[in-house]
Amino acid sequence: MSSSLTPAQRALLESELVQMHRELQRRAPPDAGGRVQQAAELLSDDPDAPREHEGDREVALERADRLMVEERELGEALLRLRAGSYGECVDCGAGIPFDRLKAQPAALRCVACQQRSEAV
Repeated sequence: MSSSLTPAQRALLESELVQMHRELQRRAPPDAGGRVQQAAELLSDDPDAPREHEGDREVALERADRLMVEERELGEALLRLRAGSYGECVDCGAGIPFDRLKAQPAALRCVACQQRSEAV
């Protein structure tokens, strides 16, 4: 089954995906080595009190990890869009509604399949 998106909706979503992906690329560490370097920099910021800021370091590293995951998800959504499968549920093949994709551009599943996936 194919996506039920109109060409105008696809163009709007593609524009938003590209913009979001570029922003995340700008903010995310470039690679795993970047994460290690970031941890070292956080430690060197306050060498006299490393334990006092351990929670801050963990939050910063978790944020960096999340940014990398979001960047990957958006990149994969762009690949699906260019391949013609964007907006199709990966489980049932139904079209994912435009409003869902607008709210969650990297969505892989329709609402019903997403709910089933989360219930497992």
